[in-house]
Amino acid sequence: MKKKLEQLSKERLQKIILEMAEVLTKEQRRKLEALIESSEPVMLQTEKGLKPARMSGEFVEEKMEQIRTWMEQVDEGELYLYAEEYEDYSDSYWDRDWVVEYSDNQGIGDKITSMIRFAKDCVDDRQYQEANEIYEWLWDMEVSAQSEYDECDPVQLEELVENKIISTDMNQLVLLTLYADYQVQEPEARAEDIYLYFSHGAFRKLHIEDMFRAGREELTETERFWEDWIRLLQSKSGDMETRLLQEAVFCRDGLDGLVKMADENCKTHPSLYLAVMDEYAKSHDYEQIERTGERAAERISKTLRIRSEVALKAAHAAEALGHMEKVMQFCWEAFWSDSTVRNFLRLFGTKEMAVQYGMRGKEVLCSGIRNKKTENPVGSRELCMNVVGDHAYHELCFYTGDFDAAKRASSNPQGSLGWSSRFIGRGIRLFLLYLYESPKPSTAAASVAQAVGFAGSEDPHPDLRFESDIIEESRKCKVSVFWNYFQRWKQYFPMEESERKRYLAWAEKIACSRADAIVGGQYRGHYGNCAVLLAMVAEIKEEMGIRGAKREIFAAYKAKFPRHSSFQAEMKKYFGIK
Repeated sequence: MKKKLEQLSKERLQKIILEMAEVLTKEQRRKLEALIESSEPVMLQTEKGLKPARMSGEFVEEKMEQIRTWMEQVDEGELYLYAEEYEDYSDSYWDRDWVVEYSDNQGIGDKITSMIRFAKDCVDDRQYQEANEIYEWLWDMEVSAQSEYDECDPVQLEELVENKIISTDMNQLVLLTLYADYQVQEPEARAEDIYLYFSHGAFRKLHIEDMFRAGREELTETERFWEDWIRLLQSKSGDMETRLLQEAVFCRDGLDGLVKMADENCKTHPSLYLAVMDEYAKSHDYEQIERTGERAAERISKTLRIRSEVALKAAHAAEALGHMEKVMQFCWEAFWSDSTVRNFLRLFGTKEMAVQYGMRGKEVLCSGIRNKKTENPVGSRELCMNVVGDHAYHELCFYTGDFDAAKRASSNPQGSLGWSSRFIGRGIRLFLLYLYESPKPSTAAASVAQAVGFAGSEDPHPDLRFESDIIEESRKCKVSVFWNYFQRWKQYFPMEESERKRYLAWAEKIACSRADAIVGGQYRGHYGNCAVLLAMVAEIKEEMGIRGAKREIFAAYKAKFPRHSSFQAEMKKYFGIK
């Protein structure tokens, strides 16, 4: 039919329509008239005068009447989804998921899709009140859902899209929503009303300047909006708010305005300094990056982790300028504000830095970073405070040379089980790694280094030249970067031979007790970890001059657990015995 109609001439189509009009019912004739009227250019009154509109007022009102009926039916629960709920065991019994599948037997998806399309038509036709009414309802609506036995949680717009009840361009939808809202709100209310939409996940990554290009008309009174928008965001905290503030200031006032805003709002939006440094980096203006880093280090509270990120960016710029004293100082400030092992071991990347700053690590531990009462604000990474938990604190005690404190924290629970919530699992590995003397790791030592090494989020990036050299050196020697850093660090914290033997005796007792408990209780998932600890003890004993320690310990545990073939296989792997 469609193909045949496309082939007809205009005159023939007109004749067919006239003939059809004679046989249509009253209702069908009314719909045809509405279609004809909507195809004629209608003049729409706007603030700028008369403009052509594609849809007639009668057609729009009729359509809105239908849409409001659907809205009411959804709000009252007359239109609802059917839900099937069940537990999904497809991955494993222990990782089961609760799954909800929806079926739309009442055509809710089609109705909402129709609303979205009509709202866009209204925006295109400059009929913003109707569009805004639809968009407001869409983002506030909750579609009821019922299962066979009970009523389920209601479903919102984003969930309808995720569950493929409706299909729409969400990016376009959010931009048109803000555009229509801007057009209908009074100037003094625009910023606050638009900000409320950002509570929805679909808006959180939006670039607000894209809103200005969403519709056919150029938005008016934009200077007033930018001023109100920036003032509003200055009063809010949160990563999203900071991003929006950064974009707004840069769009309106450029880099100079962003610098000023960073200085004025360093307490609530310190990450604006990072944005400033990123802009300078685009033109490789290292002097400005360094100056910004110095100013930020003075203004941002030392207790905020974001200050560490700023300091490391400044260190990179200072290195490019050949200002090595400043590089070392920035690395020190990075550890002071984000006291991770990674940031501490960086201070041992060069001899000069190790002597001037690395050996001062205890100063940071005495600054109150171990604080159980402090809670970081939700949704604001840039205001997260430099607070470490007990385990991280004990580990830093070890790295700053307070070995006795780390040993006391590594208490072995009765029965040598229940290590997962205690520091001992990490503590004993740190001591064994320290006592291991060979410059290259054995299979067991490499496994221990991997267990206590840099976490994924702390993987070193070659931002600084000396870090690049360490990474390259590690590749050539076929060792991990952490292993390389650990060896550099260890030379600054020597230990007397008698003390080394004392720590080894303590570690051996714990390793044997742990192996007895794990293998005796047949906790197969931990066999490998026990074999690693025993192998490390044996290798260190041989380094200390006790010949045959590896074969002796291996033979003792083979005799103690002769039928535990899985454990013996792990022992052979780490002891290097075939």
